[in-house]
Amino acid sequence: MKKILLLSTFIFTVTFLTAQNCSKPFISKYVEGYSNNRAVEIYNPTSVAIDLSLYSIGRFSNGSSTFQPQQLPATMLQPYDTYLAVIDKQDSLGTCFEIPAWNGYQMWDTCRDATTGMPILDSAGAVVFCVQYDLVTCSNADIPHHKYDNIYNDFLDLAGRADGFFDPTYDNVNPMYFNGDDVVALIEGTSVNLPSGDNILDAIGVLGEQPANGTWTTNTGYWVTKNRTLVRKPNIEKGELIVKGIGVDTMPYNNWDIYPNNTFYVIDGGHSCSCDPNFVSTKQVNINDFNIYPNPATANRMVMVEADAAIESVEIFNILGQSVATQQFNNNAPRQEVAVPNVNTGVYLMTIRFKDNTVTTRKLSIH
Repeated sequence: MKKILLLSTFIFTVTFLTAQNCSKPFISKYVEGYSNNRAVEIYNPTSVAIDLSLYSIGRFSNGSSTFQPQQLPATMLQPYDTYLAVIDKQDSLGTCFEIPAWNGYQMWDTCRDATTGMPILDSAGAVVFCVQYDLVTCSNADIPHHKYDNIYNDFLDLAGRADGFFDPTYDNVNPMYFNGDDVVALIEGTSVNLPSGDNILDAIGVLGEQPANGTWTTNTGYWVTKNRTLVRKPNIEKGELIVKGIGVDTMPYNNWDIYPNNTFYVIDGGHSCSCDPNFVSTKQVNINDFNIYPNPATANRMVMVEADAAIESVEIFNILGQSVATQQFNNNAPRQEVAVPNVNTGVYLMTIRFKDNTVTTRKLSIH
């Protein structure tokens, strides 16, 4: 109890010392995926290059007030650019707790029911695809290990998107071994300043809290930090810090776009932020969030689109900006099945217009 009270004391000071908008780096993306698929992306929102070695990322584990740091390398991060730190699991022969982060060569094939062996179908009757696994006996349980193939799928590649690999073993302070109930943070320096805590620049989660069921959730119970990829919304211009028992006592999940487990394609292309003078935005764009399942999708099949508001229409564009499919909806449902057109493999954009006349756009990979 004493530790939690101390934590609350120094964070209370921080609430009055947070950075000005676009003045300090912050976390722009977060990956908590299957097994060792773990990554944190740092964004430089300033107009000058910054030395990353002046900062550390890490975690407050399971509600602890102790920060486990990983100093970043002596790399100059250019203005409005990003740096993706991935857990250092690269050995393709690694087993048990040393399973490597996905590199794109994981076997991608029909998902089958573990009991019957029959193909799993989605709500439209289409076959669902997934990474294939074998069970391997480890010290405490049989752990699924992904199979490899000689076919490369970019959407399965986290390791190939890394700018640096960190924390190869669990034996030390293990900052990169975070789960959905750990607070992931960015600090200035290599340790938290006590008792002020004024060098904590950003944190995902609620300090001093270990959430139920291993994850922070939305107000409807949707998982936010467990088995998810998070992308900071473009209008967020600085880090944030929420502490249990002080002020608003919940993770501000509305500041993030929330993607399903092992979604890596959203890491491409840096980070869109209104701090960047070249950023273009429209007031009514990307106010309502939505998710697409499955994504990547299969051409000439159905996907499910789930949003927080009533959907009026869906339009799919290719990378040249040409419309390849449009679908209108006459009901007021926030969840709709959408037909994927019979198009070539690649990356497309799905634009949703809502009944309140707002518009949101997201990438859709089709294979």
